[in-house]
Amino acid sequence: MPTNDLNQLADATAARLRAWLLGGAVQQRDGEHAGGIYGAFDDGGAARYVYPEITGYYLHWLADIGSPHDTDHPVVVRRAQAAADWAARVLADGKVPATRAYLGTGAEPDWRNRAVFFFDLAMLLRGLCAAYEADLIAYPQAAIARLIEELARFVDTDGRIQAARSELADAALPPRWSTLGGPFEVKASSRVLLAARHQPLPAALEQACRALARSYRDSAATLPLQMLHPTLYFAEGMLVGEPDCAPQIATLAKRCLALADARGNLPEAEDSTVPRSDIIAQLLRVLLLTGSLDAQADTLVSALAARVDAQGRLPFRVDIAAPQANVWCAMFAEQALRWYAGRARGLPAAEWLV
Repeated sequence: MPTNDLNQLADATAARLRAWLLGGAVQQRDGEHAGGIYGAFDDGGAARYVYPEITGYYLHWLADIGSPHDTDHPVVVRRAQAAADWAARVLADGKVPATRAYLGTGAEPDWRNRAVFFFDLAMLLRGLCAAYEADLIAYPQAAIARLIEELARFVDTDGRIQAARSELADAALPPRWSTLGGPFEVKASSRVLLAARHQPLPAALEQACRALARSYRDSAATLPLQMLHPTLYFAEGMLVGEPDCAPQIATLAKRCLALADARGNLPEAEDSTVPRSDIIAQLLRVLLLTGSLDAQADTLVSALAARVDAQGRLPFRVDIAAPQANVWCAMFAEQALRWYAGRARGLPAAEWLV
């Protein structure tokens, strides 16, 4: 497809995604979790849960699009305030939000709600700070202080960040990338450090966050790919926490791109055939920010745009009978396609990666 046509496709698709994300479909309107942002939808199109990590992403995404000159700016402000109000409620009185607050009745027990995750709280912290920096909300002092206090509890006696902390003495967490920690936490730690612009961080937390990114400086380009989603979280974190490593991250991104098929679809992992939408959007953003676009990378735009329906919904996977719309996929994709279409006007700083 000619470059101009591809730019127009990216721009039009981003506009559909943006309309869906701002239209109210992804934000709880009332009840205990009013203002919280959904993670995903079930086969029937009903929201399944409110998610602190994704609420943080949403606040961050709103900050990225929140120009006061845009006609939809009042909507952006209302959405941001509602999400910030939700965060204030779930963090009040020393509380910690469940990683997935299921809506309705009859939800099956979720092992993730037996733990608290560093990544979840870091993303909510960054979202609140970003929304404040974009003048969408007043400074949420109490919520930010509470998040920093809780995040500091993840630093162990050796000065390392623990990915998850069980809230139940007898709850053994399964070995997942989200519980074992490692390079993907660089994204979370880099966002925690950005909060120091507004509020001092405990020394141990700040030192642990800085040390984590530094520890991967020499191996960033050769990091084992394994699961692409957390690998690209690592890449996103290094672009913020260690921007001088951008050439190494470009090499890592090219290794990920080599796994794409001729149509621009990417697998969940090197040894997987599961085609996930969020991974395409993540890789496109990293390629854009490292200046690594080429003809093969352009196929990601076509692949991503083809997955977005007329209402602006983007499914997590397209290889199942009833694809389920996914909120974080939509935010990653909107940002990637908008940046792609507007790259001639310059890219935003890497820290605005949702």
